[in-house]
Amino acid sequence: MTTVEEVLGRPDQGADRRAKRVAIHTFRPRRSWPAVATATVVLLLAVLSAAEVISALAGTPLRVLPVEAAADYAAATTWSQPSVQVASGVLALIGLALIALALAPGTGRWTALRTDDPALVVGLTRSALRRTVASAAREVGGVDSADVVVRGQRIRVYVRTRMPDWGGLPAEVTAAVERRLEELAPLRSMRIATDVRHAED
Repeated sequence: MTTVEEVLGRPDQGADRRAKRVAIHTFRPRRSWPAVATATVVLLLAVLSAAEVISALAGTPLRVLPVEAAADYAAATTWSQPSVQVASGVLALIGLALIALALAPGTGRWTALRTDDPALVVGLTRSALRRTVASAAREVGGVDSADVVVRGQRIRVYVRTRMPDWGGLPAEVTAAVERRLEELAPLRSMRIATDVRHAED
């Protein structure tokens, strides 16, 4: 039998999905540098072309761009010539490379956390995530120091210990990190690897 409290206490699955989509979209890595470089090149070409057209209309062409030579070449060239086909192929490859670069995810600096509320978006910087995971690892008994590396959805924990017998320490550190990640509730699951080394006195 289902009570009213149980029904009201259940999270709205639709709101949960919307919250996840909003968080992923908000913290999605952008590839800004390729866009800036492409926009700069296009802007320079547009400015030069506009300057050439305006100066030609004014009667004193700048002749920065070889407009006349390009016009003569275009008038005497057909699409079937190898030079035109090679140039078209190169331009098509550059366009495909730019599209692939735009679609491929960049390097994210934020880890989106679950909130179950589409109006609330919470993220954790990679440096804050490293500090939090390192703190959880150092709380394990026998751990003298801990360093953390985060790459994508992978976390690698480097632990040093003076314990002579540390056979079970990697599992304890991994469990402590997993508990801390459960508290943070990242949207995407993260894989944890622990490397324990013996520290010399």
